[in-house]
Order: sequence, then C-alpha cells, then structure tokens
Amino acid sequence: MKVKSVDIEHFRGLDDIHIHRLDKHVNLFVGINGAGKSSVLDAMSLVFSWFTARMSSPKGRGRDIPKDDIAKQSPDGCTVALDIDGAGVWKLYRSLKYRKTDKSDLSNMTAFVTGLRGKLDDHADLSLPIVVHYGVNRVIPNIYPRLPRGKSGYVQLDAYTNALNGTQLFSDLFNWFRLSEDYENERYKESPDYRDPGLEAVRACMSKMMPDYHDLKVTRRPLALTMRKGNEVFKINQLSDGEKCYISLVCDIARRLAIANPSGNPLQGEGIVLLDEIELHLHPKWQQTVVSKLVRTFPNCQFFITTHSPIVASDVDGCVFGIDNGVVTERQTFGR
Repeated sequence: MKVKSVDIEHFRGLDDIHIHRLDKHVNLFVGINGAGKSSVLDAMSLVFSWFTARMSSPKGRGRDIPKDDIAKQSPDGCTVALDIDGAGVWKLYRSLKYRKTDKSDLSNMTAFVTGLRGKLDDHADLSLPIVVHYGVNRVIPNIYPRLPRGKSGYVQLDAYTNALNGTQLFSDLFNWFRLSEDYENERYKESPDYRDPGLEAVRACMSKMMPDYHDLKVTRRPLALTMRKGNEVFKINQLSDGEKCYISLVCDIARRLAIANPSGNPLQGEGIVLLDEIELHLHPKWQQTVVSKLVRTFPNCQFFITTHSPIVASDVDGCVFGIDNGVVTERQTFGR
C-alpha cells in the first residue's frame, strides 16, 4: 500500500496543497516552526484512522476533521484526500455550519478493507500493511506497565492498536516483547533451536539500525527492558533521550510489521509510517544516517517525515518538500 498523491484544502494553515509526485520510500517535509509540516501528517492520519477503525470492525468510525482545524479563510469547509495505489481515492470532508458543498467519500477504502478482511478470513498467513503515526511525544516512562489481564497473545489486527494516536506508547512495545519472550522461552525447553519470528525481526532491525546495541531482552527481577551497549548492560531508562527515542521507534515499527506479517520476513512487510520531527534528541552524527537506515531496514514501507534539520535533509534521496506559510515547494537537498 502506497500513497500516490495528497490533496489538502483549508486544513489549519494549509490553504490549498496538492502533492502529486511522491516517492515510494521517503517523503520529507522541511520548514520552520509553524510552517505546517506537522499539519500534513495530522491530516493524513485523520484519513487513515478510518482505515484502521474499519479493519478492526466493518462499521468502525475513524476521527472526523475537528471544526477548529478548518481554516478561518475557508469558504465552506475542509477536505483531505489521499490517492492510494490500487485502492483509489480516500476523501474526508468537514463542512462549516450551513455551508455543506461536498461530502466525504470513503467507498474505495471500504471496498479495499472488505477485500483484505475477506482474504484474512480465508488465509491466516496473509500479510497486512501497517499504518502508524509517531508524533513528537515520544517519551519512555521510568515505570514499566503491567500486562493486561487475560492477554496471552496477539492477532494480526493488533498491529493497528494505538497506531494513529500520535504518541509512541512504550507500554504496547514492552508488553508485546514480554509475552513473545515468555512464549519463546517455553518453546525453547522443547526445542532449543526455536526463535520467535517477531522477536527475531526486532533483533534484526536493531542490528541494522544500531549495530552497537544488541541482546535486547526483558528481565523479571527487577522488571526491565535491557540491552547490551558495547560490553555493558543497560536498562532502557538508563540510556539518553536520543537513544531511547531511536530504539523504541525502530523496535515499534518492527513489532507492528511482525504482528501484521506472521509468515515470511516481517521487515519486508508493507506499510505507511508518519514520523514527526525525526531528529528529536538525536546527535548530528545520527541525524546524518537515520533516514537512509530506515529505508534500508524497512524497504517496503513508505515514510512521510518532518524535520527542522538540514543534516537530515541532506540524507534524503527521495522527495523533499519545503513548507513556508502553508505553501509547498519541491526541493533538492540530497548531499547538500
């Protein structure tokens, strides 16, 4: 699943945005604070919320465009439309009071979801595309979560749980890792060569993105997510903010791909990832390679990324869009 074009009219400070040339790997939005970068991702996330809701339930409802997000200069309302490769245009519309001149059209989305759910019922090993939005609130708490009562495993549709609320919920990653490791340990007693495919995907992801960090696992006494950095073992909350954000981000993408793709190589799974301020807490040396590493590690995912950093922009060999006062222009920044 890939986005072919984005059309946004009268959403916050974005008056009339039409982006019809998108890269299948990475699309970067650059600009100063308040330029409208995050608004592009937030608008896309609203449309995708209907996809994840209807994947979970045929009559599920996503999020409507908030009335406060309709631009003040709008004559009648706000429209966000995404053209999805192989699935047509998904359009979300919200009118001003007494000025309804258009309507939402999610019929193509409904048909696409119906097809996926029908195949899922017949083919338990079907690969599903992930859709996930990471906002700037990527904070890892010092308190580890408790396992949900009665939770003993995951199904494919769990890949969409909390995917579009804009926050990176460490509790979801930790609980999944803990349950998966418990199952792997049980199987290990019977078959010492057994490795959980999902955990192996996360381990492979770590080795590609951060080769100096390895041996990720959950300790029980005390309860903690630990890893080896060089020759020392650290709890994740003992690492720097940049390390914690980076590790939890890439591990969560790998986790969702593993849940959505129970057979085959999860890191080859498809998906759309909306990532706000990718340089958050990252040292310039890491900023220089983060985008290219993401593309190499998740080659079939399409990334929509915002940044303030010229260092990040110089690493993007894809489509780069500058945003200034709600106006989008295409840029060439690779290697500059």
